[in-house]
Amino acid sequence: MDTEKNTAATRMIETAGPLFADQPFDAVSTRQIAKAAGVNLSAISYHFENKEGLYRAIFEKIIEDLKPIRVGFGLYLSTKMQAAGDDRQALAEIVIKFVNDLLDSVMSPENPRWRMRLIIREMQAPTDCFDLVLEGHINVMHDLLGMLVAKILKEPAASPSVKLTTHSILIMCLQYALNEPLITARLGWKKMGASETHIIKSSLTTMVLRILELGEYIPQTRVR
Repeated sequence: MDTEKNTAATRMIETAGPLFADQPFDAVSTRQIAKAAGVNLSAISYHFENKEGLYRAIFEKIIEDLKPIRVGFGLYLSTKMQAAGDDRQALAEIVIKFVNDLLDSVMSPENPRWRMRLIIREMQAPTDCFDLVLEGHINVMHDLLGMLVAKILKEPAASPSVKLTTHSILIMCLQYALNEPLITARLGWKKMGASETHIIKSSLTTMVLRILELGEYIPQTRVR
């Protein structure tokens, strides 16, 4: 029985998430969610109390699903930054890996794009879930990358310069996944495959290294 309950709740979360990502909160009805999820209308109140509870549960699930990214990046930084010291080439290599790994994550076919769209919608029109996603994921990623940026720029991590630079780098990475149709159209690509992603990685890495004054990026030749 517990498994059946969990399956129904998960199905509602996965069904309602894309609906909320593409429509304002008030435009999505509980009846619409229940029909799309294949459950009785009463299931929403049974599992989540109301639509607001379901909306919050979606963000809690997103934050939990993104935990491996936060933990992995945190562990990597704690090891590599200490070893790098003030060696700017070593710091550049950390930046290169971060950019490449983040792009792999956000542009992976396995990454549901609706999660990013929903987070963007929440940032543009905040509800009670704004603080939830801010504290649970956004602040963590910004603060982790901010430590690296602060070390490279030799400025306090709390300085506006470091925070805005960190924000810019993260947004640059995320926008390639959010704006995939626009990018493929502008570049005349038929799809966003491995070769196209490689081009984006090389271009973005070059831009980020220039922003941080870490020299030029020489991309490795990709084996086809």
